[in-house]
Amino acid sequence: MDPADLETVVDRELSRLPGPRAPQTLLPRVLTAVEAWSSRPWYTRAWFTWPVGWQAASLAALALLVAGGALLIPSALAAAGGSLANLTMRVSGEIVSAVRDVDSLLNAGRVLWRALFQPLAAYALGLLLLMCVTCAAFGTALNRLAVGRSESASKSA
Repeated sequence: MDPADLETVVDRELSRLPGPRAPQTLLPRVLTAVEAWSSRPWYTRAWFTWPVGWQAASLAALALLVAGGALLIPSALAAAGGSLANLTMRVSGEIVSAVRDVDSLLNAGRVLWRALFQPLAAYALGLLLLMCVTCAAFGTALNRLAVGRSESASKSA
């Protein structure tokens, strides 16, 4: 059968099938969910649907928080200024020490690489390539044996 003919036959048969029907319990369940959603308290809904008085009160509370933060943050920074400078000096000293330690470790790793591993890397790469070629050769041989057996078995049958 030609693929175009097959497509026509399948399309014709599928168009004869009836459309899917919803279960009888779907509409009552949807209506119950909508009712539960619409009967939620006002404060669990989106802010734009709140009563205007509560929107104004929340905006006022937000403005008080921002103004209080703007007024209190500079005085808190001034009060903590001395201890903040001391903390900064201590932390920067620890960071410099950690950077020196990391640099020492990197230098030690570089020396070990050059002395021990770099001379052997070329041999390891060669061995790895030889193993890959060997695996490919065995895979090809097994594939030819398996295909040869299945072709001879199908010809004899």
